[in-house]
Amino acid sequence: MSARGAGAEGGRDAGRGAPPPAARGRHGDRDLPDPEALRRVTDRAIRRLGMMETLILAGAAVAALAGGALAAFLAANAFGWPFRPAWAAASLIFFVAPGAAAWVRSARNTTSARRLGTPVPSGPGEAPSRNKASP
Repeated sequence: MSARGAGAEGGRDAGRGAPPPAARGRHGDRDLPDPEALRRVTDRAIRRLGMMETLILAGAAVAALAGGALAAFLAANAFGWPFRPAWAAASLIFFVAPGAAAWVRSARNTTSARRLGTPVPSGPGEAPSRNKASP
C-alpha cells in the first residue's frame, strides 16, 4: 500500500499531529473563536461605526450650513432680507427637515411592521423582538 493509504502511518492526518476525529468535538476541524477575541473585534467594529456615524453627521451639518449660506445669499439679494438670520433659518431647515422626515419614515415603517407581526429591532444595534403590538 502507498504512503498515503489508510492505516496507522498513512492517511490524511499522518504526520500532522491532528487529534483523532472523536477528540475534535462536534464542529470537526473548525476552531471556535476565542470569546475574548470576538468581544475585541465586536468592540472595534462598534467604535468604527460610531466614528463613521459622527463623520456622516458632521458632513450633513457642513452641507446644511453651505446650503443655508447659498439660500441666504439668494434671499438677501432677491428679497432684501438680512443675511445672518436668513442663513440661520435656512441652515436649520436644511438640517432638521431631512432628519425629521427620516425619523417619521422610520417610525411609520416600524409601526406598519408591528401591525403585520414582523420582527422589529427595538433600537439601534438590538436584535428584533417577536412581540406583536397590541391592537
